[in-house]
Amino acid sequence: MLQKRAGRAIVIGGSIAGLLAARALSDVFNEVIIMEADASPDGPTPRSKVPQSYHSHILLERGQEILERLFPGIIQEMIQNGSVVTDFTNDLQWFHFGQWKQRFHSGIRAVQQTRPFIEHHVRERVEEIPNVSIQYRSRVTGIIVSEDKKDVQGVKVRDEASGHEEAMPGDLVVEASGAGAQALKWLNIDTDASEVVQINLFYATRFYSNDGVDRGWSNLMISAQLPEQPYAGVVIPFENGQIGVTLGGYLQEPPQTEEEFEQIAKRLPQPDIYRFIQQATPISEMKIYKISSQSRKRKDMIDKLPRRFIMIGDAYCRFDPLYGQGMTVAAMEAEILHAELERMLNGESMDTVVRSYWNKLPKLTDDPWSMALVEAYRHPAIVGKRPFGIGVQKWFTKKIYQASAHDSLVYLRLAQVMNLKRSSTAFFRVSMLRRIFRGK
Repeated sequence: MLQKRAGRAIVIGGSIAGLLAARALSDVFNEVIIMEADASPDGPTPRSKVPQSYHSHILLERGQEILERLFPGIIQEMIQNGSVVTDFTNDLQWFHFGQWKQRFHSGIRAVQQTRPFIEHHVRERVEEIPNVSIQYRSRVTGIIVSEDKKDVQGVKVRDEASGHEEAMPGDLVVEASGAGAQALKWLNIDTDASEVVQINLFYATRFYSNDGVDRGWSNLMISAQLPEQPYAGVVIPFENGQIGVTLGGYLQEPPQTEEEFEQIAKRLPQPDIYRFIQQATPISEMKIYKISSQSRKRKDMIDKLPRRFIMIGDAYCRFDPLYGQGMTVAAMEAEILHAELERMLNGESMDTVVRSYWNKLPKLTDDPWSMALVEAYRHPAIVGKRPFGIGVQKWFTKKIYQASAHDSLVYLRLAQVMNLKRSSTAFFRVSMLRRIFRGK
């Protein structure tokens, strides 16, 4: 392997996507600096500038595998420190399209922990990398470009404590500050260059103690069935014996009180979540988070961007959070970035590998994007440009969900696709189509 030949990379944002990007960059750049506007966190606690960190998160199996490759031993370390391990199909009781799915051992492992817990472990690993540093309370206020506007050359940074602003030169800038990223605005790129679906989703979370309630299941999920049933709910055990209950609703107002939270649980088509809430002991206040849209940057936007600039995580593609795809897709993007950057060590130019990274993002996000999109468009009031053939897609995916309730092989394929282990094309094999359409 040749000696490192790149200079400084700057990452905007120190959440999961930014930390993973820094790990990918560290093998190629002499210096990697993460600019984080928030204060240095005191252990695995929610951060004020990441309001979604108060809510239930899950790292899908594909994400676990990538995390382990980037940080060997981290998954076992999290398990030893309290992460809960379950089998995706055996330990999940799931109600969808009017049916409970059968439960069986699939071997698809779910490693469950809160967002601050996993972020803490990843951050600790990143902080151990000698050529990576995190500058806290450092807010990026702009991007520096060359006179001809063709190359990004660094960022403008304001120290949140003193108010002092300075220019920070860099050879590559990575936008990883989430859905509220301002980079395109600073670059005068048309921010309408996105696919947008107005899902107007809220989710409300409250944590309960694991105090001996006889649940009969480890994880519980009651899915929305749009448009008739706009509410969904999940119950997931996390580290330290805490159990998160998250309720979500499309095109609905969020609960304002804990009593309203319970009433939404009561309105779900099955009583299991409401029953659990009635029996368990709450250990936190209710937290609300609202997301107006699911959005992804369009392919034609890439040609408008200056060189030496990339995006990762929610800054590029923001998913419906009820599908739990965000952290895993960010890990997949970081893995692609890592593989592309390593080509620089063999003489490939930075501009070539950056362009290759951009070209791979649309295909990488197609399956998780479509998975949530199809379900959202079951509601006629959800606004967005409906793709050609969406009616057939809705009909076919409903068949898959219904067949998975009683056919273990269909459910296994569904679980693999949901965990981003297999492409959705797995459903189009002749043998699988027969199982999907044969009925009970």
